[in-house]
Amino acid sequence: MDALISRRGFVQGGVAVAATAALIEPGALVTRAHAAAGGAGATVSTATNITLTTHPGGKVTIIDVGNVLWHLPARGGKARRLTDDVEDATWPSLTPNGRTVVFQSFRHGTYDLCALDLRTDTVSRLTTGTEDDQDPHVSPNGKDIVFISDAGGTSTVSRIGIRGGERRVLVGSDDDWSYHSPRWHPDGKHVVFVADDIRIERLHIKTGTIETLRTVEEGHTVRGLSYSPSGALIYVVTNTPQAWLEHDGRRLTDPEDEEPAPLPAAWTSDTEFMYATNGEIRRRTLDGSQTSAVPFDVTLTAAAAPAVIAPRLDLEAHGAALGLTGAALSPDGTRICFRALNALWLTDRSGDTSKVTDDDYFNADPSWEPDGSAIIYTSDRSGIVNLWRHDLASRTDTQLTFEANGALLPSVSPDGASVVFHDEAGGTHRLDLASGTVTEVLTGYDTPGKVTWSPDSTKIAMAVHQPASSRTDSGLNEVLVLDLATSETFTRPFSAGLSIATRNHDGPVWAADGTELFAVCESRLHRAPIDQSGKITAKATVASDAIADGITGSTSGEVAFLSLGTFHLLNASAGVRPSLDYQRQARPERFTLRAGKLWNGVDDDYQHNVDITIEDGTIADIRPADDAQAADVDASSYTVMPGLIDMHNHWHMRGRAWGNRQGRLWLSYGVTTSRSAGDLAYEAREIREAAHSGTGIGPRFLNNGEPLDGNRCSFGFMRCVTSDEQLDREIERILALGYSCVKSYQRLPVALERRLVDGLAAHGIPVMSHYVYPAVSSGLHGMEHTGGGNRLGYSRTLSAAEGLTSADTVSLLSGGDFWVSSTLLFAAEVHADSRDLVDDERTRVLYPWWDYQRLQEKAEQASTEPDPINLAWTRGDVDLLRSVHEAGGLVVLGTDAPLDDLGVSIHTNLRALVRHGFTPVDALRTGTVNAAKALGASKLLGELTVGAHADMLIIDGDPLTDIADAARIRDVFVAGHRHRISDLLDPYRDRPDTTGGVALTMTAHTCCRRRK
Repeated sequence: MDALISRRGFVQGGVAVAATAALIEPGALVTRAHAAAGGAGATVSTATNITLTTHPGGKVTIIDVGNVLWHLPARGGKARRLTDDVEDATWPSLTPNGRTVVFQSFRHGTYDLCALDLRTDTVSRLTTGTEDDQDPHVSPNGKDIVFISDAGGTSTVSRIGIRGGERRVLVGSDDDWSYHSPRWHPDGKHVVFVADDIRIERLHIKTGTIETLRTVEEGHTVRGLSYSPSGALIYVVTNTPQAWLEHDGRRLTDPEDEEPAPLPAAWTSDTEFMYATNGEIRRRTLDGSQTSAVPFDVTLTAAAAPAVIAPRLDLEAHGAALGLTGAALSPDGTRICFRALNALWLTDRSGDTSKVTDDDYFNADPSWEPDGSAIIYTSDRSGIVNLWRHDLASRTDTQLTFEANGALLPSVSPDGASVVFHDEAGGTHRLDLASGTVTEVLTGYDTPGKVTWSPDSTKIAMAVHQPASSRTDSGLNEVLVLDLATSETFTRPFSAGLSIATRNHDGPVWAADGTELFAVCESRLHRAPIDQSGKITAKATVASDAIADGITGSTSGEVAFLSLGTFHLLNASAGVRPSLDYQRQARPERFTLRAGKLWNGVDDDYQHNVDITIEDGTIADIRPADDAQAADVDASSYTVMPGLIDMHNHWHMRGRAWGNRQGRLWLSYGVTTSRSAGDLAYEAREIREAAHSGTGIGPRFLNNGEPLDGNRCSFGFMRCVTSDEQLDREIERILALGYSCVKSYQRLPVALERRLVDGLAAHGIPVMSHYVYPAVSSGLHGMEHTGGGNRLGYSRTLSAAEGLTSADTVSLLSGGDFWVSSTLLFAAEVHADSRDLVDDERTRVLYPWWDYQRLQEKAEQASTEPDPINLAWTRGDVDLLRSVHEAGGLVVLGTDAPLDDLGVSIHTNLRALVRHGFTPVDALRTGTVNAAKALGASKLLGELTVGAHADMLIIDGDPLTDIADAARIRDVFVAGHRHRISDLLDPYRDRPDTTGGVALTMTAHTCCRRRK
C-alpha cells in the first residue's frame, strides 16, 4: 500500500513517508473560525481523487486538493494556494500558453465555469445560472472550452468560448444519456467523451458525426479520458471494487497494486503523463518503463473551534405541543384536524381542541369528506397502515382499504366519490368509495407528496421529484398533474428555479375556485395562476411572508398553513394555536437493579455483583450487592450495560409505512437514544413530544428537521436553500422547533454553510456535513459518513472503486473536535456469519412484510453469493474509522436507517466494526460514551455512573467478549422506564401473513455511493 491506506498499513506504519508525514497529532490544529487562506493549518501530502492539469513540458502543474486549486512545482514539492475555500474549485484545465486555468466553481451554489489568470490571480466567471456546468477542457488553440452542462434539462456535451459568451450544445439535447469527461483531440477537430458511463465516443466537430471508440463490459464503467499530444487516448475503467488505466483496451496498471482515480491524466510529453492514484500523484511513461511519485504538500486552512454543543436530551416538563402534522382544513374552513402526541385532534378557530382517535396505534394524515361529517385517515391498527373512516357523530371507525402494500397520505375528492392515496413503494391509487374498488393510477415516483384535487374532481396534482438530468439525482420538487379521465400527465416547475419545499404536505394545493395552486417554496407560501388543465401560466408570487409549512385548503376558499407551531389562515388576521400541551411522563419510583455483571461504558471490563439504585430516572448509587436485601429488578444472572445511541437515522423517511412499529423496534434492539440526522421537521418534533410524554413508545428521540441542500435536492424530506434571506428563515424554524442538530447536505455552498454555523453557534446546535473539508475549517461538528454522497459525483475521502482512504482524511478527522459517523450501509456480510438478527422474533414480528422480505434477500445473498463491492466498501469504511479512532479521533455509531435496516442495523454496524479490527469494547463505545460526547452529553448518557440517565440494557451474554451478545436483550430502560421485549412486540403479534408486490427497493447507494 502507498498513500491510499488500509488500517493495517496505517497502524503498523506501513505507508509511504509522504502519507505518515501528513498525520496531525490530536489537538495540534490551530483553532480559529473561518480562518483566512494561507494561515497556519493542516499540511497534507496525500489526497483522494485529485484532478490535475499540466502545461506541455510540465512547466506548470495545477492540482485540486480539498476543492482548492494549487500551483505545484514541476517536479513536485510545496504547492501554492490559488483559490479560497468558498470558491470550491475543482477540475482544472490549463490553456496552451500556461497563463490561465479554467475550472468549475461551486461558489454560488451551482457549478459555473471560471477562468483564473495565473499572472494576476483574478477569477473571471464564464457561465452563471441555475444549471451545472462541469468537466471543462480547453481546446488546443486555447479559444474554446468543451464541458458537460444540464442547462436544457438533459446532460449534454457543450462548447463555449474561452471568454464566455454564447454556449452551443454539441451532443445530448435529444437523448437521456449521462455524459462525462469531454476532452479535445490534439487536432482540435474532434472531441471525445463518456456516454452513459460505458462508451467512449468521438465527435467530429465540423460534420457532427459520432463514432464509438470503446464500449466496456457489462458492470464496468469508464471515466477520466485524456489524450497525449500525438493523440494516444488513455482512460480509467472501473469494475468495482477494482480500477485500472487503459490504452486501446490494454491495461496499463494492475488493480492489485494500485487504484487510479477516475479522473483525467495530465500529459507532460508525448510519452509521459501524471495521474492520481492511491492518494498520491504519479508520473508514468505510456509503456510503463518508468514510474515515480510526484511529492506534494498543501496547507489547508486551520480547523475552526466548533461551538460548544448544548445537550438537548429532554424537553421541558411541560410545554405547548409544536409537533402538529398532516393538518387538514374542514370543508367550511372552521376546523382543523391534525396529528400530535400520537393521536388525531380537532381544533377550531378559537384554539379549542379535542381528541379524535387515540388507541396507541399510528393514526395520521386526515382528509375530510366534503360534507364535514367524517374524516378519512391512515392507521396501522390492523397491522399494515391502511385507510380508515372516522364518523364524527357516532365516533366509530371503519377500515376502508386492506392493501398489502399499505395506503398512505389519503386525499378525498371534492365530490366525495373517491380517495387517492400512495402505497409504501410510491405507487398512487384511487379508491372508489361506493364499490370499495382500488385501481392504480400512477407508479414510478419516489415518495410523491400529498395529492390535491381539482375542484371538479377530474384531475389530481402532487409534488414529484425531477432530477436536473440523467447525470445527477438532484433536482427540483415539481408539480405533476394527472387527468383521471385520459390518464395523461404533465410535470412542470411550480415556478422557474423554485422547488416545492418537501414532498409531504407542502403542496401543491388546488384553490377552491380552480384558478391557482398554492405551495411552499423557500419557506414561504406562494401562489401561481393556472389554466383549466392545471398548467401554471405565470411566475409564482409570495402569498404570505410568514415562515410556512404544511398547507391545506377548504372548499370554502380558505387556505391554512403552519408557521412555527401555529396555524395561520391566509384570509384571517389571527392565527390558531391549539390548546394542546405535552406533559413529561412521570418518572418511575425509586428502585434497585442488581447486576451480575455491569459494564459502565467507561471502564475496560465489568464490575461484578453490584446494586444500581435509580431515582427520578437517574442513577443515584452503585455499590456492591447487598445479598441480604432483594433487589426490585433481579439481573444477577445477566449483564447490564448502557443503552445504545444511534447518532444518524431518518425516523420519518419511511415513518408512515412503519407506523408505531418503529419506536418499538429500536427499543427492542437496545437503542435508548435515537438522533435524527434529517427528517420532516414537524413529524420529527411530534415523535419527540410523544416519546417524551409517554403517549408514544420509543427511545428518547432527538429531533432534527429537513437537511438543508442548495438550489437542488433529492430526497423528499430535504429543503432547497438558495439565499441568505431564506437561510435566516430556516434558522428561525430550527430554533423554534428545537432541533438537536442540523445537516448541511451535498449542495449547500460553503458561504451559506458558514452562515448556518455562525447563526447556530450561540445556541449550541451542532451542524454536520457529508464532507471533511472545508467543514473542519468552517466550524462544523462532524462528518456523517465515511464517504457520503458528494456534489462532485465522487468522494474526497474514499477511493471510488475499493473505498480506501488516504492519510490526509485521517489527520483531518482526528485533528480536532470533529466526529465521524459509522453508517456501515454495506455490511450485509455479517449475516453470513449468523442469521440471528434476521430470524429473531423481534424482526419477524415488528418488520412490515416488505422490509422483512428485503432483509431476507440481503442475508441470503450474503450467505450464498457475497457481493464483492459490499465486502470491499465495508472493509474500507472500517479501515478509515479504525485509523481515526487509533489517531485519537471520535468515531460514533450511526445507521442511516431506513437506508439501512431498521433496528438490526445498529448491531450489523457493531459486528462489522469488530469483524474488521475494533475490539468489542471500542466498538460498543462508538454507540455509548463516544456518541454521548458528540451530543455534548458526557456523564449524562452513554455510561452507567452516578448522575447519568438510567438508560440500561439487560443482556443475556457477554458483549465485551462476543459483540453478537449485545443483541441478546431481555429488558430495556429509558430514564428508568422499563420496557419488556414481549410487551413491545404484543400489539403486532398474530397479524395476517400479508404479502404483496414490492415496487421500490430501498438502497443505500442513493445517499452515499453510486454503483452500476
